[in-house]
Amino acid sequence: MTASETDGSSIGSRNWKLAIFGVAHVLVGIGFFYGLVTDSITLLTAVLVGVLGFVLLSLAIVVRREGLITPENKLIGGFVLVAIVLLFGLETITDLPSEVVFGIVFVVGVVLPHLVLEYTDYGQLV
Repeated sequence: MTASETDGSSIGSRNWKLAIFGVAHVLVGIGFFYGLVTDSITLLTAVLVGVLGFVLLSLAIVVRREGLITPENKLIGGFVLVAIVLLFGLETITDLPSEVVFGIVFVVGVVLPHLVLEYTDYGQLV
């Protein structure tokens, strides 16, 4: 055992990091609510970039700790990234109603990966 394991300093350091991460999540949530109330697209865009940053940071932490890079997760992540690109692309380039855009994004980001995993042998051990 090292000195940091016996005196608990690493646990205190981890708790502070988690507390800061939690407060940052709350602040992003408050910013999102305020952006909705004030109808500020600039603030909403900044908040969504913050959410994307938190998602990427969270994924990096989980992957580093748990090693969750599996074929299934790669497939789902790829479909989700395509769905995000479609969301921004369809919203800015086309005049489709938002319901249609979100329907397309839902199909690409949720339904298609589920169908691929359900009806193929992708990612299964032999």
